[in-house]
Amino acid sequence: MKKMTALLLACSMVLCVISGCSSSPKQSSSAGSPSSSPAPGGSSEPGASKTYKVGFSNVWVGNTYGVQSVNELEAFLKNCDQVSEYYIYNADNDVNKQISDIEDLIAKGVDMLILQPISAESVAAVVEEAYDAGIVVVDCTSPLADATDKYSVSVVAKDYDFGYIGAKWLCEQLNGEGNIICLDGMAGLSSAVLRMEGAQAAFSEYPGIKVLASEYANWDYATAKPVVENLMAAYDNIDGIWSSGGDMTRAAVEVWADSGRDWIPMMGEDCNGFLKLWCEYKDEGLSCIATSLPTWLFAYGAELGLEILNGTYTGEKDIIVEIPTITNEEVEDFVRTDLSDSFWCGTRMTEEDIVALYGNGKDGSQGLSGTGAANDH
Repeated sequence: MKKMTALLLACSMVLCVISGCSSSPKQSSSAGSPSSSPAPGGSSEPGASKTYKVGFSNVWVGNTYGVQSVNELEAFLKNCDQVSEYYIYNADNDVNKQISDIEDLIAKGVDMLILQPISAESVAAVVEEAYDAGIVVVDCTSPLADATDKYSVSVVAKDYDFGYIGAKWLCEQLNGEGNIICLDGMAGLSSAVLRMEGAQAAFSEYPGIKVLASEYANWDYATAKPVVENLMAAYDNIDGIWSSGGDMTRAAVEVWADSGRDWIPMMGEDCNGFLKLWCEYKDEGLSCIATSLPTWLFAYGAELGLEILNGTYTGEKDIIVEIPTITNEEVEDFVRTDLSDSFWCGTRMTEEDIVALYGNGKDGSQGLSGTGAANDH
């Protein structure tokens, strides 16, 4: 099983080879009017590092994972001397808005377009327009390949493995027999579909495993809590909980603790609130695994996009990132008791940015620019 520590060390090495990215801060451009001041490190003098305008079109910022993913990208962009301006747009799960956002970014003359497509088929035409205009197109987390080949690089994670690894661990914890409830992600989104397919493949290897129920909870803490309460009321023989990740398992742990039932194994992700509870109840019998879709995937896509713009990229067109995990033995190495529950522990942000976003009870939603991670800026 891949260890999160090894993966993060490997990925931090990637940062070292990206020229022009330092800790010098910059402000984002507003959605309506770009900043006229040059970025740190940018210069019109001959021989200076070339700088670029970057645009990001996001699906949705509806939970703490989505918030931190935007924060990770913005932290990278604001600290990179080769980024002169950047625009971050949130489509709020509206295909028409995403198309409009991408058209606006093309009109603004961005050199790089980073996007997480809501629907590959729906945005393919406008993505092709950007690509044909000479814009480096970086696809992240949701693949475009089935709809178009007009993109420069794609960075996705092994969502199938995400679901399979957690489900396999759960089955082994139950010695191949028991009743499981599943907390699914968001209906129709490819990540949720692939994770569930992976889980079902693992469950099929154990005839003694029975899935009592599967409910969508949108990867969200507040949504998951009543879902788990209702499932517990419906079933008194739950032996394990599989989760599609996000912040749903934190809710499951809280509900289970309040119920007084004996602890059962649960799968979660690397959300700090979940890790805190895991550590709190571990000695009482709570056993967990955290699989992770890294929050830094958008930032990693930006790194690769800069390599392409600089003419130094030699990698594959389609990059698939391994799924890191945290086990019972490793959880204390990742939990941050000094930060809010909303922090995600597999980060690549600087400690300064982490504390600014998640210290003193902050949940990161204010964003690094102060305009709000979910707002266009």
